Amino acid sequence: MSSQPSNHPAAENQDKPLLSAFLHELNISRRKLSLYPPEHPQITASVDNTLKILDELFQTDTTITLGISPEALYFEQHWLDKEDLSNQQFAHFFSSIGIASISFKKGLNSPELIRFNQLLRSDRKTIESFGGFDKLIEQQQIEHISVVPINYDAFQANQNFNEIDATAEGQLWENFIHGLHNGILDFGDTVDINSIAEIFNQKLTGTQLERDQSSYSINLFVENSLQQNQDSSLQTKNDTKLVSLLEQLTPEAQQLFLNSAFPALDRHHHAASGLLQKIPSHLLQNTIVGKNRQELNLSSRLFGLINNLATAPNQEGQHKIKTKSVPPSEDIVRARLDVLFSEERQDLYMPDNYQAALYNILSDKVAGSIPEDEKQKLKTQIENQSVEINCAAIIFEVLHQQLDSEQEKAIQQNLLDLSRYFLDTGNFKLLRDIHTRWSQYLYSGNSSAGIFNEIVLSHHAQSTFMAEVLDGVDLWGEEKHQQIADYIISVGEPYTEPVIEYLGLAPKWSERQLWMQILKGIGGEAQKVIVRSLKDNRWYLVRNLLIILGENLDPKTIKAIHHLAEHPHPKVRIEVIRILFNCNPATANRQLLKELRSDDPDARCSAVHIADLSQDPHVLSILHKNLVDGPENETDLELKKQTIRTLTRIGNNESLPVFRRLLHRQSLLTSRRMKHLYAEIFQNLALFPGNSAARLLQELQSGKHKQLAGQALKKRQEFTRSER
Repeated sequence: MSSQPSNHPAAENQDKPLLSAFLHELNISRRKLSLYPPEHPQITASVDNTLKILDELFQTDTTITLGISPEALYFEQHWLDKEDLSNQQFAHFFSSIGIASISFKKGLNSPELIRFNQLLRSDRKTIESFGGFDKLIEQQQIEHISVVPINYDAFQANQNFNEIDATAEGQLWENFIHGLHNGILDFGDTVDINSIAEIFNQKLTGTQLERDQSSYSINLFVENSLQQNQDSSLQTKNDTKLVSLLEQLTPEAQQLFLNSAFPALDRHHHAASGLLQKIPSHLLQNTIVGKNRQELNLSSRLFGLINNLATAPNQEGQHKIKTKSVPPSEDIVRARLDVLFSEERQDLYMPDNYQAALYNILSDKVAGSIPEDEKQKLKTQIENQSVEINCAAIIFEVLHQQLDSEQEKAIQQNLLDLSRYFLDTGNFKLLRDIHTRWSQYLYSGNSSAGIFNEIVLSHHAQSTFMAEVLDGVDLWGEEKHQQIADYIISVGEPYTEPVIEYLGLAPKWSERQLWMQILKGIGGEAQKVIVRSLKDNRWYLVRNLLIILGENLDPKTIKAIHHLAEHPHPKVRIEVIRILFNCNPATANRQLLKELRSDDPDARCSAVHIADLSQDPHVLSILHKNLVDGPENETDLELKKQTIRTLTRIGNNESLPVFRRLLHRQSLLTSRRMKHLYAEIFQNLALFPGNSAARLLQELQSGKHKQLAGQALKKRQEFTRSER
C-alpha cells in the first residue's frame, strides 16, 4: 500500500469530521447520478459541494488516502465511524473488488469526480472485464484518483527465519502487518508459523514502538477475524494455526499476545467464547495469574469467562467447544449461594421454609413419595436453573413482608450484586424488576430506609451504569431492544439527556424509532429536558423531538414550539405547523400559507405534505395552481406528485377538473416527466373518495390513457370491495 496506518493508537484526528462529511456528500452525488443526467444542475451542485469539502481537506495534505477493510475505512491511523452508512458502503464495495486503498489528489475536478461516481455503479463483471478497478480508472482518464489493489501473495511467508537476512525479515514483518490491517491474513498451509513466531518473539519483547506496533496489529486482526463470517471448517483450521503460533512463542510473548487480543474479544463477546475455548488453559492461566479485571481492563463478563476457562481441566491440550451444558455440582451451587447470602445471616432475610426447601433440594436424601427417577429429574432441573434468578425471586417475595433496618441493608447489598450480574448477562427484564420492586417497597410505607440514603436506585442512575445500559442496544442486538427500552422507561427521567444524545447520533431510522419510543415512554418527566434540547443545532434532532412533543402535547411546551416557527430548516417549521394545527389552527394556517408561497422549493414541497390538515380554500387554490403547467425539472415533478397525493387525501371534487385538464394536455411528444405525472394521477384516482372520480375514470377509458384508466378503475373496484 502507498499509505499504511501507524500501528499504535494516536490522538483523535481533527480531519475526521470533515472527511466523514466528504464521504457523505460523495455518496449523495453518486446516488443523484442514478436519477439525473451528468449535466443536470442537481449533479453539478452536488459535485461542487463535494469538491468544496475536499478542498478544505487538501489544506492539510495534498493527497487524502483511505485504507480499506471489509467492514470499515481508516484514515491516518484512525478507524472512521464503522456505523456510518456511507463508510460501510464504500468499504464493502472496494473491499469486494480487491482494493486496499484509494487516494484523492489535489487538482481533482468535476468531470473526473462525475466519471468516478459513474464507475462506482459498475458491476463486478464489468470491472473484471477491464482487468480491475484500477484499470477502469486509468481507462476513464481519472488522473487525480488512484487505487492500490490488494496483493494477496504478499501475505504468505514460506521462508525459514534462520535463512533470511534483516531486510527480508523486515519485509516479512511489513507484509504481516499489512495483512493484519486489512483483515485478510490467512493462516493457510503456506505460512511459515516458525518465522512468524520468531518475529513475534522479537517484536513483542523489543522496543516500546515495536511492542505498540505488535499490540495494535494483533488487536485489529482479532477483531476482523471475529467479524468475518467464515466457513466453519476453514475457521477451525485457522484457529488451529493460531494456537500453534501461540505455543511457539516465549512465555512473555504469549502473555503480551493474548493481552493485545483481549480488547477485541471484549468487543465481540458472542464470538469470543468459541475462540478462547480452543486456546490451552495453561496459556490463559499464565496471562491472568496474579492480575485482576481492572489491571487487564476487561469487562467482568470476559474476565469471568477467561478465568473459568483458565481453571477448567484441560482436555488433550485444548479446550473443546461445549455442545451440551453440564449441570453445576452441589458444591458450586452452594458456593454461589454463599456469595449472595452469607450463611450466618440467612435468618435475617430468608424465611425458614425457603431455607428448608433449599436444604432438601441440595441434599442427597430427598424425602417424599415421588418416584426415585422423578426425584432425580427434579433435582437436575433445579440445579440447572440460574441461582441468581432464583435468589432474585426469593428477595422479591421477601419484600412483601415488614423488614427491619438490618434486613433491608442485607437485601440492598444483594440487589446491588444482582443488578451488576444481570447487566453483565443482558437480563434487562430482571434488571427492570429489581428497580420496580425495590421502588415499590421504598414507597410502600414499610421501609425504614431513607429515600435519599438508599443505594440501589441511586446505583441504577449512576452515569457509568446508565452508559453500559445504553451501550447494550448495540451489544445485545434487536432481540433485547424492547427489554432495554422497558427498563430505561422504568428508571425514567435520569435517562432523558443521554437518550436524546443517542437519538441525535443514531444513523438508522430503526434506531431513531427506538430512542423516540423510549422518550415517549418516559413521558412528562422528560418534557423539560426535551424543550431545552430544542435549541440544538442539529435540525433532524429538533424535528424528531418535536414529533415526540406533538404526540403528547402539554400547554407548557407550546411557547417553546412557537419559537421554532422561524427555524432555518423547512422540515422543522413544517413539524411546528403540524403541532399548531392541534392547538392553534389559525396560526398554523397562516404559517402554512407562508410556506406554500415560499421561493424555496424544499419548503413548498414540505408544506404540501401537510396541506390536507387545512380547510382553507386559499390552500386548495395554491395546490391547484401547482398543477397548471407540466413539470420543468425533477424537483418540480416531485412537488406536483406530492400535490396530487395531498389533493387525494383532501378529496375535494374541485380537484378532479384540474386532473382532467392535465390529462387532456396536448403535446406532440410526451416527456418522461409527464408520463410519470400521468401515472401518479391515475394511481391517486383509484383512491380518490366519491363517485365523481369513478365517472372520470370511465370517461378516460375512451381516450389516449385508456390502459392506465382501466387499470386504475380495476384497482378502485378492488379497493371498494375490500372496504366493505
